Amino acid sequence: MIFDKIFGKTKIVFKVNGKPPQKSEWGGKDAPLIIELRKAALKARTKRGLCKCIVTPVKLKLDVYAPNIDDRDYKQTGDDDEKRYIGDLDSLIAGVCDYLSRAPENPGKNKFVPNPLFDNETEIDPIIPLIIKDDSQIKTISAKKIISKKTYYVVEVELIS
Repeated sequence: MIFDKIFGKTKIVFKVNGKPPQKSEWGGKDAPLIIELRKAALKARTKRGLCKCIVTPVKLKLDVYAPNIDDRDYKQTGDDDEKRYIGDLDSLIAGVCDYLSRAPENPGKNKFVPNPLFDNETEIDPIIPLIIKDDSQIKTISAKKIISKKTYYVVEVELIS
């Protein structure tokens, strides 16, 4: 976890082991990945001394490191190990954006039901916005996939003045 102030801009940077969660998986199979992201985000926010989420515009940078960043046809080749292919960058970006904020506000309306794994994770409950209040605050996104022996990702959030 790195906290930096460059040219008066506050940045929060943190690393998460494993692959990023994909969008709209609060109640699905990506729940363990969401929990890891939200724990890292909460730790970064706490270490930065923030009690609440950021409510001003931000820039987001996402770097995803994995051994297989572009084999889209792994299922067609008979290898259905989902861990082999990291996923589409647009879906990973959308997931990170969603989970730095909060789950939908009207769960009944959206048929949103969080995964039971969140039941014992009160500090990172889906209703709590951790880094940003709403992902509409993200004004700029920079993202890339990079070949690496290990799978992990780095999230950087920078306040825009």
